[in-house]
Amino acid sequence: MCIKEMAKTEDLKKSRYGRVSNKKKFNEELNLSLGESYQKMNLILNKKSNGKSSPTVLNNSNNDQKNGFTIGDMVWAKTGKYPLWPGIVILDPETNKFTKKNNMVPMLHIYYCNDSYRRNWIKTKQIIKFSSKEIILAENPKLLTQISRSKLKLKWNQAVEEAECLAAMNKDQRISSFFADNFSDANSTLADKAGPSTERTIPNQQPIEKNQPTEKNYNGDRLLDGSNHEEQMLIENDSKEKDLKDHPRYLIPQLCRLFYSKELVTGTGGGISIKYNDQIFIAPSGVQKERIQPDDLFVQNLDGEDIIVPPPEKKLSKSQCTPIFMCSYYERNAGAVIHVHSSKAVKLCLLNPENEVKITGLEMIKGIFNEQTRKFYDNDEELIIPIIENSKYEKDLVDTFKMALTKYPSTSAVLVRNHGMYVWGSDWKLAKTQSIRML
Repeated sequence: MCIKEMAKTEDLKKSRYGRVSNKKKFNEELNLSLGESYQKMNLILNKKSNGKSSPTVLNNSNNDQKNGFTIGDMVWAKTGKYPLWPGIVILDPETNKFTKKNNMVPMLHIYYCNDSYRRNWIKTKQIIKFSSKEIILAENPKLLTQISRSKLKLKWNQAVEEAECLAAMNKDQRISSFFADNFSDANSTLADKAGPSTERTIPNQQPIEKNQPTEKNYNGDRLLDGSNHEEQMLIENDSKEKDLKDHPRYLIPQLCRLFYSKELVTGTGGGISIKYNDQIFIAPSGVQKERIQPDDLFVQNLDGEDIIVPPPEKKLSKSQCTPIFMCSYYERNAGAVIHVHSSKAVKLCLLNPENEVKITGLEMIKGIFNEQTRKFYDNDEELIIPIIENSKYEKDLVDTFKMALTKYPSTSAVLVRNHGMYVWGSDWKLAKTQSIRML
Protein backbone atom coordinates (compact mmCIF):
# COMPACT_ATOMS: atom_id res chain seq x y z
CA MET A 1 0.00 0.00 0.00
CA CYS A 2 1.42 3.38 -0.95
CA ILE A 3 1.94 6.16 1.56
CA LYS A 4 -0.98 8.22 0.22
CA GLU A 5 -3.42 5.32 0.54
CA MET A 6 -2.25 4.60 4.10
CA ALA A 7 -2.76 8.23 5.05
CA LYS A 8 -6.26 8.18 3.54
CA THR A 9 -7.16 5.09 5.56
CA GLU A 10 -5.95 6.71 8.77
CA ASP A 11 -8.01 9.83 8.01
CA LEU A 12 -11.17 7.73 7.75
CA LYS A 13 -10.63 6.56 11.33
CA LYS A 14 -10.49 10.14 12.59
CA SER A 15 -13.46 12.21 13.73
CA ARG A 16 -14.18 15.64 12.32
CA TYR A 17 -12.11 17.08 15.16
CA GLY A 18 -9.05 15.07 14.16
CA ARG A 19 -9.24 12.52 17.01
CA VAL A 20 -8.87 8.81 16.32
CA SER A 21 -12.21 7.01 16.78
CA ASN A 22 -11.73 4.19 19.29
CA LYS A 23 -15.19 2.89 18.41
CA LYS A 24 -14.28 2.44 14.74
CA LYS A 25 -11.00 0.82 15.67
CA PHE A 26 -12.70 -1.54 18.12
CA ASN A 27 -15.42 -2.52 15.64
CA GLU A 28 -12.81 -3.34 13.01
CA GLU A 29 -10.95 -5.58 15.45
CA LEU A 30 -14.21 -7.18 16.54
CA ASN A 31 -15.23 -7.91 12.95
CA LEU A 32 -11.91 -9.62 12.38
CA SER A 33 -12.21 -11.75 15.54
CA LEU A 34 -15.86 -12.81 15.27
CA GLY A 35 -16.10 -12.83 11.51
CA GLU A 36 -19.27 -13.51 9.58
CA SER A 37 -21.44 -14.50 12.58
CA TYR A 38 -20.99 -11.06 14.18
CA GLN A 39 -22.02 -9.30 10.98
CA LYS A 40 -25.11 -11.53 10.67
CA MET A 41 -26.08 -10.95 14.27
CA ASN A 42 -25.81 -7.17 13.87
CA LEU A 43 -27.92 -7.29 10.73
CA ILE A 44 -30.61 -9.45 12.38
CA LEU A 45 -30.82 -7.42 15.60
CA ASN A 46 -30.90 -4.19 13.64
CA LYS A 47 -33.94 -5.47 11.76
CA LYS A 48 -35.61 -6.44 15.05
CA SER A 49 -35.11 -2.91 16.37
CA ASN A 50 -36.81 -1.31 13.31
CA GLY A 51 -33.61 0.04 11.91
CA LYS A 52 -32.41 1.77 15.04
CA SER A 53 -28.69 2.26 15.55
CA SER A 54 -26.82 -0.89 14.63
CA PRO A 55 -26.01 -2.90 17.75
CA THR A 56 -22.40 -3.29 18.76
CA VAL A 57 -21.07 -5.70 21.33
CA LEU A 58 -20.22 -4.25 24.71
CA ASN A 59 -16.51 -4.07 25.24
CA ASN A 60 -15.60 -7.17 27.25
CA SER A 61 -13.97 -5.60 30.30
CA ASN A 62 -12.68 -7.63 33.21
CA ASN A 63 -16.00 -7.12 34.97
CA ASP A 64 -17.88 -8.73 32.09
CA GLN A 65 -15.51 -11.67 31.98
CA LYS A 66 -16.09 -12.32 35.66
CA ASN A 67 -19.70 -13.18 34.81
CA GLY A 68 -18.46 -16.13 32.78
CA PHE A 69 -20.97 -15.63 29.96
CA THR A 70 -20.65 -14.15 26.49
CA ILE A 71 -22.94 -13.53 23.54
CA GLY A 72 -24.42 -16.75 22.20
CA ASP A 73 -24.11 -18.72 25.45
CA MET A 74 -27.06 -20.93 26.40
CA VAL A 75 -28.23 -20.50 29.99
CA TRP A 76 -30.92 -21.32 32.54
CA ALA A 77 -32.51 -18.16 33.97
CA LYS A 78 -34.78 -17.71 37.00
CA THR A 79 -37.33 -14.89 37.08
CA GLY A 80 -39.59 -14.36 40.08
CA LYS A 81 -41.82 -17.34 40.78
CA TYR A 82 -41.50 -18.47 37.20
CA PRO A 83 -39.66 -21.80 36.74
CA LEU A 84 -36.09 -21.99 35.47
CA TRP A 85 -36.30 -21.22 31.76
CA PRO A 86 -33.74 -21.80 29.00
CA GLY A 87 -32.46 -18.82 27.09
CA ILE A 88 -29.59 -17.35 25.12
CA VAL A 89 -27.33 -14.38 25.92
CA ILE A 90 -27.91 -11.75 23.23
CA LEU A 91 -27.45 -8.00 22.85
CA ASP A 92 -30.24 -5.74 24.06
CA PRO A 93 -31.32 -3.99 20.81
CA GLU A 94 -32.18 -0.82 22.77
CA THR A 95 -28.89 -0.38 24.66
CA ASN A 96 -26.60 -2.41 22.37
CA LYS A 97 -25.25 -4.20 25.45
CA PHE A 98 -25.54 -7.70 26.81
CA THR A 99 -24.28 -6.94 30.31
CA LYS A 100 -24.81 -4.10 32.75
CA LYS A 101 -25.01 -3.25 36.44
CA ASN A 102 -28.22 -2.22 38.14
CA ASN A 103 -27.52 -0.74 41.58
CA MET A 104 -24.09 -2.40 41.43
CA VAL A 105 -25.71 -5.78 40.70
CA PRO A 106 -24.35 -7.42 37.50
CA MET A 107 -27.00 -8.45 34.97
CA LEU A 108 -27.18 -10.21 31.60
CA HIS A 109 -29.60 -9.69 28.74
CA ILE A 110 -31.44 -12.92 27.89
CA TYR A 111 -33.81 -13.97 25.15
CA TYR A 112 -36.08 -16.84 26.26
CA CYS A 113 -36.50 -19.97 24.18
CA ASN A 114 -39.94 -20.80 22.81
CA ASP A 115 -41.37 -17.57 24.20
CA SER A 116 -42.06 -15.36 21.16
CA TYR A 117 -38.78 -13.46 21.41
CA ARG A 118 -39.49 -12.21 24.91
CA ARG A 119 -36.39 -10.92 26.63
CA ASN A 120 -35.23 -9.70 30.00
CA TRP A 121 -32.34 -8.35 32.03
CA ILE A 122 -31.56 -11.00 34.66
CA LYS A 123 -29.25 -10.81 37.66
CA THR A 124 -26.22 -13.02 37.05
CA LYS A 125 -26.80 -14.78 40.38
CA GLN A 126 -30.08 -16.02 38.90
CA ILE A 127 -28.37 -17.47 35.83
CA ILE A 128 -26.55 -20.79 35.49
CA LYS A 129 -24.82 -22.50 32.60
CA PHE A 130 -27.14 -24.48 30.38
CA SER A 131 -27.29 -28.23 30.88
CA SER A 132 -29.56 -30.98 29.57
CA LYS A 133 -33.08 -31.53 30.83
CA GLU A 134 -32.04 -34.64 32.75
CA ILE A 135 -29.20 -32.85 34.54
CA ILE A 136 -31.18 -29.73 35.49
CA LEU A 137 -34.04 -31.83 36.88
CA ALA A 138 -31.61 -34.01 38.83
CA GLU A 139 -29.90 -30.96 40.31
CA ASN A 140 -33.20 -29.18 41.07
CA PRO A 141 -35.75 -31.76 42.32
CA LYS A 142 -38.30 -29.06 43.13
CA LEU A 143 -38.30 -27.96 39.51
CA LEU A 144 -40.03 -31.17 38.41
CA THR A 145 -42.81 -30.59 40.92
CA GLN A 146 -43.12 -26.96 39.88
CA ILE A 147 -43.38 -27.85 36.19
CA SER A 148 -45.80 -30.72 36.80
CA ARG A 149 -48.23 -28.43 38.60
CA SER A 150 -47.87 -25.64 36.09
CA LYS A 151 -49.99 -24.98 33.02
CA LEU A 152 -46.70 -24.21 31.29
CA LYS A 153 -45.49 -27.82 31.25
CA LEU A 154 -45.88 -28.25 27.47
CA LYS A 155 -44.42 -24.83 26.72
CA TRP A 156 -41.48 -25.47 29.06
CA ASN A 157 -40.71 -28.86 27.50
CA GLN A 158 -40.77 -27.32 24.03
CA ALA A 159 -38.45 -24.54 25.21
CA VAL A 160 -35.99 -27.11 26.57
CA GLU A 161 -36.07 -29.08 23.30
CA GLU A 162 -35.36 -25.90 21.37
CA ALA A 163 -32.53 -24.99 23.74
CA GLU A 164 -30.94 -28.43 23.44
CA CYS A 165 -31.01 -28.14 19.64
CA LEU A 166 -29.37 -24.71 19.85
CA ALA A 167 -26.80 -25.89 22.38
CA ALA A 168 -25.63 -28.55 19.93
CA MET A 169 -24.65 -25.87 17.40
CA ASN A 170 -21.66 -23.59 17.41
CA LYS A 171 -22.30 -19.97 18.33
CA ASP A 172 -22.40 -18.79 14.71
CA GLN A 173 -25.18 -21.24 13.80
CA ARG A 174 -26.92 -20.79 17.18
CA ILE A 175 -27.43 -17.04 16.86
CA SER A 176 -28.54 -17.25 13.23
CA SER A 177 -30.92 -20.13 13.93
CA PHE A 178 -32.46 -18.50 17.01
CA PHE A 179 -33.49 -15.39 15.07
CA ALA A 180 -34.36 -17.21 11.86
CA ASP A 181 -38.05 -17.09 10.97
CA ASN A 182 -37.77 -20.67 9.72
CA PHE A 183 -36.13 -22.03 12.84
CA SER A 184 -38.46 -25.06 12.82
CA ASP A 185 -37.31 -25.90 9.28
CA ALA A 186 -33.69 -25.91 10.42
CA ASN A 187 -34.61 -28.21 13.30
CA SER A 188 -37.20 -30.56 11.85
CA THR A 189 -37.04 -32.97 14.79
CA LEU A 190 -38.00 -30.22 17.20
CA ALA A 191 -40.77 -29.00 14.90
CA ASP A 192 -42.26 -32.49 14.61
CA LYS A 193 -42.33 -32.92 18.40
CA ALA A 194 -43.41 -29.43 19.39
CA GLY A 195 -45.90 -28.71 16.66
CA PRO A 196 -47.02 -25.27 15.48
CA SER A 197 -46.57 -23.63 18.91
CA THR A 198 -42.83 -23.26 18.24
CA GLU A 199 -43.46 -21.02 15.24
CA ARG A 200 -41.56 -17.79 15.81
CA THR A 201 -42.30 -14.30 14.56
CA ILE A 202 -40.30 -11.10 14.55
CA PRO A 203 -40.93 -9.24 17.83
CA ASN A 204 -42.09 -6.02 16.21
CA GLN A 205 -44.64 -7.92 14.14
CA GLN A 206 -46.28 -9.75 17.02
CA PRO A 207 -50.03 -9.13 17.25
CA ILE A 208 -51.09 -7.42 20.45
CA GLU A 209 -54.02 -9.00 22.19
CA LYS A 210 -57.05 -6.82 22.71
CA ASN A 211 -56.97 -5.06 26.09
CA GLN A 212 -53.52 -6.52 26.77
CA PRO A 213 -51.27 -4.10 28.69
CA THR A 214 -48.02 -3.19 26.95
CA GLU A 215 -45.43 -1.90 29.40
CA LYS A 216 -41.95 -1.31 28.05
CA ASN A 217 -40.30 -0.13 31.25
CA TYR A 218 -37.98 -2.18 33.39
CA ASN A 219 -36.37 -2.10 36.78
CA GLY A 220 -35.17 -5.31 38.36
CA ASP A 221 -35.75 -8.74 36.88
CA ARG A 222 -38.90 -8.49 34.78
CA LEU A 223 -39.60 -8.57 31.07
CA LEU A 224 -39.29 -5.50 28.88
CA ASP A 225 -41.61 -6.37 26.04
CA GLY A 226 -45.15 -5.80 27.27
CA SER A 227 -45.66 -7.67 30.55
CA ASN A 228 -43.90 -9.88 33.03
CA HIS A 229 -43.90 -13.64 32.53
CA GLU A 230 -46.69 -14.40 34.99
CA GLU A 231 -49.09 -11.80 33.59
CA GLN A 232 -48.39 -12.85 30.01
CA MET A 233 -48.78 -16.54 30.73
CA LEU A 234 -52.10 -15.86 32.43
CA ILE A 235 -53.32 -14.31 29.20
CA GLU A 236 -51.80 -16.96 26.94
CA ASN A 237 -52.77 -20.04 28.94
CA ASP A 238 -56.11 -19.01 30.42
CA SER A 239 -58.58 -17.89 27.84
CA LYS A 240 -61.36 -17.81 30.43
CA GLU A 241 -62.75 -14.33 30.79
CA LYS A 242 -63.04 -14.82 34.55
CA ASP A 243 -59.26 -15.17 34.95
CA LEU A 244 -58.66 -11.83 33.28
CA LYS A 245 -61.35 -10.08 35.32
CA ASP A 246 -59.74 -11.31 38.54
CA HIS A 247 -56.32 -9.97 37.60
CA PRO A 248 -55.36 -6.66 39.31
CA ARG A 249 -54.73 -5.04 35.93
CA TYR A 250 -58.46 -5.18 35.26
CA LEU A 251 -59.82 -5.29 38.81
CA ILE A 252 -58.34 -1.98 39.95
CA PRO A 253 -59.83 0.16 37.12
CA GLN A 254 -63.17 -1.60 37.65
CA LEU A 255 -63.10 -1.00 41.41
CA CYS A 256 -62.11 2.64 40.92
CA ARG A 257 -65.20 3.16 38.76
CA LEU A 258 -67.36 1.42 41.38
CA PHE A 259 -66.04 3.59 44.24
CA TYR A 260 -66.41 6.71 42.11
CA SER A 261 -70.06 5.87 41.49
CA LYS A 262 -70.59 5.41 45.24
CA GLU A 263 -68.78 8.69 46.04
CA LEU A 264 -66.12 6.86 48.06
CA VAL A 265 -63.46 8.48 45.88
CA THR A 266 -63.69 11.84 44.17
CA GLY A 267 -61.74 13.08 41.17
CA THR A 268 -58.13 12.04 41.57
CA GLY A 269 -58.46 11.48 45.33
CA GLY A 270 -58.21 8.08 46.98
CA GLY A 271 -56.38 4.98 45.88
CA ILE A 272 -56.39 1.20 45.55
CA SER A 273 -53.65 -1.41 45.78
CA ILE A 274 -53.86 -5.19 45.35
CA LYS A 275 -51.22 -7.81 46.14
CA TYR A 276 -50.90 -10.49 43.47
CA ASN A 277 -48.45 -13.25 44.37
CA ASP A 278 -45.35 -11.25 45.33
CA GLN A 279 -46.30 -8.23 43.24
CA ILE A 280 -47.99 -5.06 44.46
CA PHE A 281 -50.29 -3.37 41.91
CA ILE A 282 -50.92 0.32 42.66
CA ALA A 283 -53.26 2.83 41.03
CA PRO A 284 -51.54 6.02 39.79
CA SER A 285 -51.74 9.48 41.28
CA GLY A 286 -53.38 12.40 39.53
CA VAL A 287 -55.73 10.38 37.30
CA GLN A 288 -59.52 10.68 37.39
CA LYS A 289 -60.53 7.48 39.16
CA GLU A 290 -63.34 6.60 36.73
CA ARG A 291 -60.92 6.86 33.79
CA ILE A 292 -58.01 4.69 35.00
CA GLN A 293 -56.83 2.15 32.39
CA PRO A 294 -55.04 -1.22 32.91
CA ASP A 295 -51.70 0.11 31.65
CA ASP A 296 -51.85 3.09 34.03
CA LEU A 297 -50.91 0.88 36.99
CA PHE A 298 -47.57 0.66 38.75
CA VAL A 299 -46.20 -2.73 39.82
CA GLN A 300 -43.55 -3.15 42.50
CA ASN A 301 -42.14 -5.99 44.58
CA LEU A 302 -42.44 -6.43 48.34
CA ASP A 303 -39.19 -4.49 48.79
CA GLY A 304 -40.77 -1.43 47.20
CA GLU A 305 -38.75 -1.66 43.96
CA ASP A 306 -40.59 -0.84 40.74
CA ILE A 307 -41.03 -3.80 38.42
CA ILE A 308 -43.28 -2.28 35.75
CA VAL A 309 -44.33 1.32 35.28
CA PRO A 310 -46.79 2.94 32.83
CA PRO A 311 -45.63 4.08 29.38
CA PRO A 312 -43.43 7.19 29.77
CA GLU A 313 -45.59 9.24 27.42
CA LYS A 314 -48.41 9.09 29.99
CA LYS A 315 -46.23 10.93 32.52
CA LEU A 316 -47.88 9.24 35.50
CA SER A 317 -46.64 9.01 39.07
CA LYS A 318 -47.26 6.37 41.71
CA SER A 319 -49.98 6.93 44.30
CA GLN A 320 -48.96 9.06 47.28
CA CYS A 321 -50.72 6.42 49.40
CA THR A 322 -48.03 3.83 48.61
CA PRO A 323 -46.20 4.08 52.00
CA ILE A 324 -49.47 3.35 53.84
CA PHE A 325 -50.32 0.56 51.43
CA MET A 326 -46.95 -1.09 52.07
CA CYS A 327 -47.31 -0.64 55.81
CA SER A 328 -50.62 -2.53 55.66
CA TYR A 329 -48.99 -5.35 53.70
CA TYR A 330 -46.07 -5.59 56.14
CA GLU A 331 -47.93 -5.17 59.42
CA ARG A 332 -51.22 -6.95 58.67
CA ASN A 333 -50.36 -9.20 55.73
CA ALA A 334 -53.16 -7.56 53.75
CA GLY A 335 -54.17 -8.78 50.31
CA ALA A 336 -55.64 -5.44 49.23
CA VAL A 337 -55.80 -1.90 50.61
CA ILE A 338 -58.27 0.85 49.73
CA HIS A 339 -57.89 4.53 50.52
CA VAL A 340 -61.32 6.15 50.68
CA HIS A 341 -61.81 9.88 50.07
CA SER A 342 -65.36 10.26 51.29
CA SER A 343 -67.26 13.12 52.89
CA LYS A 344 -68.85 10.50 55.17
CA ALA A 345 -65.43 9.58 56.56
CA VAL A 346 -64.71 13.26 57.23
CA LYS A 347 -68.09 13.73 58.96
CA LEU A 348 -67.46 10.64 61.08
CA CYS A 349 -64.24 12.19 62.38
CA LEU A 350 -65.92 15.56 63.03
CA LEU A 351 -68.60 13.84 65.12
CA ASN A 352 -65.93 12.05 67.16
CA PRO A 353 -63.30 14.45 68.53
CA GLU A 354 -61.63 11.57 70.39
CA ASN A 355 -59.07 9.28 68.78
CA GLU A 356 -61.51 6.50 67.98
CA VAL A 357 -65.00 5.70 66.70
CA LYS A 358 -67.11 3.10 68.52
CA ILE A 359 -69.99 1.36 66.75
CA THR A 360 -72.33 -1.33 68.07
CA GLY A 361 -75.82 -2.67 67.45
CA LEU A 362 -75.67 -2.20 63.67
CA GLU A 363 -76.33 -5.13 61.33
CA MET A 364 -73.67 -3.90 58.88
CA ILE A 365 -70.78 -4.63 61.24
CA LYS A 366 -71.39 -8.35 60.72
CA GLY A 367 -69.48 -7.91 57.48
CA ILE A 368 -66.42 -6.47 59.25
CA PHE A 369 -63.51 -8.81 60.05
CA ASN A 370 -61.91 -8.74 63.51
CA GLU A 371 -58.19 -9.02 62.89
CA GLN A 372 -57.48 -10.14 66.46
CA THR A 373 -60.13 -12.87 66.91
CA ARG A 374 -59.87 -13.85 63.21
CA LYS A 375 -63.65 -13.89 62.78
CA PHE A 376 -66.39 -11.49 61.75
CA TYR A 377 -68.11 -9.25 64.29
CA ASP A 378 -71.57 -9.99 65.64
CA ASN A 379 -73.98 -7.07 65.63
CA ASP A 380 -73.97 -6.91 69.44
CA GLU A 381 -70.18 -6.54 69.61
CA GLU A 382 -68.34 -3.23 69.68
CA LEU A 383 -66.43 -2.17 66.58
CA ILE A 384 -63.67 0.37 67.25
CA ILE A 385 -61.99 2.30 64.44
CA PRO A 386 -58.94 4.41 65.40
CA ILE A 387 -58.52 8.00 64.19
CA ILE A 388 -55.12 9.51 63.44
CA GLU A 389 -54.37 13.15 62.72
CA ASN A 390 -53.84 14.27 59.15
CA SER A 391 -50.53 15.52 57.73
CA LYS A 392 -49.47 17.41 54.65
CA TYR A 393 -47.99 14.33 52.98
CA GLU A 394 -49.18 10.72 53.12
CA LYS A 395 -45.69 9.43 53.87
CA ASP A 396 -45.72 11.39 57.14
CA LEU A 397 -48.69 9.31 58.34
CA VAL A 398 -46.73 6.06 58.48
CA ASP A 399 -45.52 6.34 62.09
CA THR A 400 -48.92 7.21 63.57
CA PHE A 401 -50.55 4.63 61.31
CA LYS A 402 -48.25 1.93 62.73
CA MET A 403 -49.00 3.09 66.28
CA ALA A 404 -52.73 2.75 65.60
CA LEU A 405 -52.25 -0.79 64.30
CA THR A 406 -50.34 -1.71 67.46
CA LYS A 407 -52.85 -0.11 69.82
CA TYR A 408 -55.90 -1.54 67.99
CA PRO A 409 -54.97 -5.10 66.92
CA SER A 410 -58.57 -5.93 66.01
CA THR A 411 -59.06 -3.09 63.51
CA SER A 412 -59.07 -3.49 59.75
CA ALA A 413 -59.40 0.24 59.09
CA VAL A 414 -57.88 3.55 60.19
CA LEU A 415 -59.59 6.93 59.83
CA VAL A 416 -57.48 9.98 58.97
CA ARG A 417 -59.06 13.10 60.42
CA ASN A 418 -60.35 15.62 57.86
CA HIS A 419 -59.00 13.39 55.11
CA GLY A 420 -60.45 9.88 54.61
CA MET A 421 -59.96 6.28 55.63
CA TYR A 422 -57.68 3.31 54.88
CA VAL A 423 -59.36 -0.12 54.78
CA TRP A 424 -57.71 -3.47 54.10
CA GLY A 425 -58.60 -7.12 53.90
CA SER A 426 -57.14 -10.52 53.12
CA ASP A 427 -58.26 -10.01 49.51
CA TRP A 428 -59.87 -7.32 47.38
CA LYS A 429 -63.39 -8.65 48.01
CA LEU A 430 -63.15 -8.24 51.77
CA ALA A 431 -61.47 -4.85 51.46
CA LYS A 432 -64.24 -3.66 49.12
CA THR A 433 -67.03 -5.03 51.34
CA GLN A 434 -65.62 -3.41 54.47
CA SER A 435 -65.10 -0.05 52.73
CA ILE A 436 -68.75 0.07 51.74
CA ARG A 437 -70.16 -1.27 55.04
CA MET A 438 -68.16 1.11 57.24
CA LEU A 439 -69.44 4.15 55.38
